[in-house]
Amino acid sequence: MGPLQGLWRDTWWLWCVFAVLVLAVSYAVTPFFVILIPIFAVVFVYFSYMRYDDQGRNKGDLM
Repeated sequence: MGPLQGLWRDTWWLWCVFAVLVLAVSYAVTPFFVILIPIFAVVFVYFSYMRYDDQGRNKGDLM
């Protein structure tokens, strides 16, 4: 859970903005855009394991 918590700690506001925008577009245009929420979840998990270590620290800080 370290990488997930690390990414959430650093970018929680951005993911909240994405969720609000997707829900607003889904309401205004078509509900089809709700499919973006699980896609964003997959992207979140991918980037968390690529950029953060087991303790939730950015891998760029380790060098």
